[in-house]
Amino acid sequence: MKEDGAEHEPLPQPPVAAAPRAAGGGHSFAARAQYVWEHGLNRLLRVAPIDFGSAVGSAIVRFNVKHNRPWIITGARRNLRQLRPEASEAEIEAMIHSFLDNVGRLMGEFSTLHRMMQSGRVQVHGVEVMRLYGSRPILAIVLHTGNWEVLSAALDYYGISISTFYAPPETAAQREIAEATRKRLGVRLLQPTRRGLVDAIDVLTNRGVVAIFGDEARNARIMAPLFGRPPHSAGNLDVAARLARRTGATIVVAYCVRIRRSNFRLTLDGPFALPEIPANEPPDRLADVACLNALIEPIIRAHLDQWYFLDDAL
Repeated sequence: MKEDGAEHEPLPQPPVAAAPRAAGGGHSFAARAQYVWEHGLNRLLRVAPIDFGSAVGSAIVRFNVKHNRPWIITGARRNLRQLRPEASEAEIEAMIHSFLDNVGRLMGEFSTLHRMMQSGRVQVHGVEVMRLYGSRPILAIVLHTGNWEVLSAALDYYGISISTFYAPPETAAQREIAEATRKRLGVRLLQPTRRGLVDAIDVLTNRGVVAIFGDEARNARIMAPLFGRPPHSAGNLDVAARLARRTGATIVVAYCVRIRRSNFRLTLDGPFALPEIPANEPPDRLADVACLNALIEPIIRAHLDQWYFLDDAL
């Protein structure tokens, strides 16, 4: 990949990091009670059996969505009918159940990330691609499938530090828990701002690892994958491509698949590079986005029932 004139290229727009859907906050009695409840539940799940916490999260989310947020089910059903037109109604309903189960389980498993690798629950495929760690920059394009938080636990297990863009959760307790957990796993949190982009470029320039989510939704509308729509420069894929072009980073696609309950297969696929361009010619940003989309869309399509954004509008 070319770096000609990279120092003169303006920064891309800041990326968007996924934030939990739960609402909260404020200083009311209810907010204080929620703060105590969330910290208490986290302390309990940190020491409870992993499958117990996972099952609790699944039960809470499935109940809450069914009774309080039915539009999530409606959106998921609509998208599955469009993306899987060959599926029967029974198959679609089974995928919706799997989708809600996965979202709930990953929330219940957050408190136990520090035990995932030692418990032997994560099969890691392709870790050898990270042999480049420390010798050249690596840009990991991460997908919201399975329990994507397992990636940081796995890389910490192998002694690999990462920096990632992070949108703070809405409640104070969730912020404190999330930041403490990621700090224990050696994750450096980058704000999805211009300052965060400068920090990311610095990490990559110094041959570190930066993780950015390639699939995303903004304002409840799916930005990536493209699912047959034309490429655009308004999302994280454009940010990822421009970071890779600017720093010469090697691209790795990272995704997790839930095999059964709290057992996972984590895949690190690559290395990939953007198409070479003639010297002194600017990159075709839309072509770069299309290139990265071609890497991630087949993975998302194969695991729609474990994809976090399944209910957002296409």
